[in-house]
Amino acid sequence: MPRTRIGDIEMYYEVHGSGEPVVLIHGLSMDSSTWFNQIPVLSQKYQVIVFDNRGVGQTDAPNEAYSTEMMADDAAALMKFLNVDNAHILGFSMGGMIAQTMALKYPELVRSLLLAATAARFPARAKYLVQIWLRMLNENVSLEISTRDSFLWVYTNEFFEHDETVAALVDRALNHPYPLSIHGFAGQVAALMQHDTRSQINEISVPTLVLIGRDEIFIPMQFSEELAARIPKAELVILERGGHNCWMEFPEPFNRTVMQFLEGVTSM
Repeated sequence: MPRTRIGDIEMYYEVHGSGEPVVLIHGLSMDSSTWFNQIPVLSQKYQVIVFDNRGVGQTDAPNEAYSTEMMADDAAALMKFLNVDNAHILGFSMGGMIAQTMALKYPELVRSLLLAATAARFPARAKYLVQIWLRMLNENVSLEISTRDSFLWVYTNEFFEHDETVAALVDRALNHPYPLSIHGFAGQVAALMQHDTRSQINEISVPTLVLIGRDEIFIPMQFSEELAARIPKAELVILERGGHNCWMEFPEPFNRTVMQFLEGVTSM
């Protein structure tokens, strides 16, 4: 499996397909394997680059506080290693915060920006929740219980009507070959606590899609509306179905919206 030295870490990455590059950046505690519904679709037309952020998966997890700037530096360094001059950057949740930081710090690397279920600053209730989840890890609450608890905030009521679907995702978490470490999760939580690009996002000049599910409760819609209002070339799209994990629960409309946006940008 491909890994490369990026600064102080060994980073895991994958490259799929060919065409204009699209970089996918996942959210808190997740790794690149969670893009399993997006990679097959996007890679039919684009070169899709995914990787594990520091702290998770097969990438190193230094025992320290991280920042979204630090993780943006990681992503930018990977692009340079792969000889990618610029790319469409799609970030989900924490990944969207990393993507914002990339557009501000490395504008030459960003062709367009896709910000899914994210914010310019992490909401107060979400901060409270992730600190509870960190405490659950520290106090050895079972992974099954903590996983099921997190589902309450990221999936819709419809998701819980299908016991087999819930059980399959719980089983996926319990049997993950690269389990989350406490210090890796703590490092990412620290990044969320301090992220705030509100005073800068008006400087983002690339075409931007702000995408959110209508049933979002973890990072409420007002935060997506704020992004769309402050980023000059931003378009807000509200998916009729889906909460925070709309890209996992309802991948078809999510993927279709992403592809339509990318096609519009590449035709310019």
